[in-house]
Amino acid sequence: MAKRSTIGENPLDAVNQENPLDTLVPDRSAVTRTGRGQPPPEVDPQVQARLAELEAGLKTLVAEVAGLKTVAAEAASLKATMAGLPGELAGVRREVDQLKAEAAAAKALQAEVIQFKAELAQLRASAGPGDLPFWMRGKKK
Repeated sequence: MAKRSTIGENPLDAVNQENPLDTLVPDRSAVTRTGRGQPPPEVDPQVQARLAELEAGLKTLVAEVAGLKTVAAEAASLKATMAGLPGELAGVRREVDQLKAEAAAAKALQAEVIQFKAELAQLRASAGPGDLPFWMRGKKK
């Protein structure tokens, strides 16, 4: 049986060799310095001005789109909030109905209290000094 030549060596410790495809290709200016290739063509000043104008317009459009994205996010959050409102409204209506029922019961109790006060006033008016219990009568002089 043949032995491996890498026994006892960690294959991850191997030195990575550079791949010639990973090297950078020099740009045109480097090529013209060495004498190979053609010099870059000169750009017309009007074209450069128009290009700068278009780039400025593009930047403003990018800013507007960013603003529209925030508006769209706000609209989505408002839609979500509005979707939850019918459920909240139903809950509030239930609470209002419950409070109306409690208010009606409170009014009935209030009317009963007024009636008891009137009866108590009649009893006090019709009661004589002998009708009171002994502890409520005044001291004899």
